[in-house]
Amino acid sequence: MFRLLVLITICVGAVCAQDDAAYSTWMKSTPPQINAIKAAITANDNARITTEAGKLADTYQRVADFWMMKQKDDAVKLALATRDAALEVASAATPDAQNAAVAKVQGTCGACHRVYREGAAGNYKIKE
Repeated sequence: MFRLLVLITICVGAVCAQDDAAYSTWMKSTPPQINAIKAAITANDNARITTEAGKLADTYQRVADFWMMKQKDDAVKLALATRDAALEVASAATPDAQNAAVAKVQGTCGACHRVYREGAAGNYKIKE
């Protein structure tokens, strides 16, 4: 029985570490995704805006799922707001509306980081 408990503990720890690594990848992908959206807005490339905003929305759906598993309702709400703002970027008809939606995307970052991120640049960790 003890061996089974140790094995379960090790497996759960490994899964959590994989989830944390995936989460870190999602967070690190956000600035390049936002920059790609902004560049597409500047270039008036609506097809690319839709593609890049869709990628960002997918990322934040994963982020919401991550926090849902951890039962952090406030983080889920912020991730879903980010996802919805990214979808708004994709559906916006004018550069002004697209830029306003990008600002909404970026407006959710600090609120979540203040609660769930610790450490220094280049060495951030998830705080639960």
